[in-house]
Amino acid sequence: MHSWLEQQQLLLSKQITQIKLPHAILINGVEGAGKSDLSLWLIQVLSCAKPQNSQGIILACKVCKACLLHKSHTYPDHLLIESGGKSIGVDQVRQASRFFEKTAQIGHCKTTLITAAHHMTISAANALLKTLEEPNANNYIVLLTSEVETLLPTIISRCYVIDIRPPVGEKLLAELKQSGSDPFVNLSHLKELSDSFVNDQYQNFESCFFNFLQNKTIKRSEILSLLVDNTNSVRWLEKVMVNLMRQQYNWLKGDIILNEQVIWSIYQLVLSAIKQLKLLMQANRQFIFEKLLVDITAVIEDKNR
Repeated sequence: MHSWLEQQQLLLSKQITQIKLPHAILINGVEGAGKSDLSLWLIQVLSCAKPQNSQGIILACKVCKACLLHKSHTYPDHLLIESGGKSIGVDQVRQASRFFEKTAQIGHCKTTLITAAHHMTISAANALLKTLEEPNANNYIVLLTSEVETLLPTIISRCYVIDIRPPVGEKLLAELKQSGSDPFVNLSHLKELSDSFVNDQYQNFESCFFNFLQNKTIKRSEILSLLVDNTNSVRWLEKVMVNLMRQQYNWLKGDIILNEQVIWSIYQLVLSAIKQLKLLMQANRQFIFEKLLVDITAVIEDKNR
């Protein structure tokens, strides 16, 4: 368990002890922040027959029947709903409603975990609202997301929201036993920190995108291919633009290749494209990136007139 999750464990443990734990909990954080670890700890604690207290943090005993069934993924009073990289449909969410209608078989409560809650369809989200609006005693639902802004506001308002905010810079590198000099490094860079191949891909992407911004000899089709074909490209695109703005204000070292107004204009275009990709379930990735590159070219050409 990451050290930065301890404060959340303490708070949730206190709520459990005081019998004030909310029936719906939404855990938000970037990939690698520990959402799954925190939710697994909470669900096992709620199911455990003999929980223990360790300096204010409740821990599952790991030896009772409930704990052993959890370990073998056969605990009957827990329902897991996953997206599998696809959308979460209304039938899956209705399954949770039916699950909660029945009494617990072993423990005193029932739990449901929905991973990647931002993958719910509109119909699924509306179905979930009914479950959240009519909570049953001793039933708990935990939602995990890395894109809380894409969820319905009515769902967010009915949940106790936990935002996991890991440390950045040197503190994060020390926690991960990594080295580096970027004072703004954060968990969204975890793949580059832990995988040299992914890091090499990022360095190539950054170099190619910089060349594109400077009108150097690189075809738009090459950049488009990098954006469309790599699952990390959206994150990298935002990272490159944010670093350019940091260089503009001397927060990072680097050769500034564009003026402040152009950088800001391009950044707004990038954010708009990312928003479309996140919010539109059937978004045409290639079309959105093609339009983005055309719009960026127009901004740069306008600056050079």
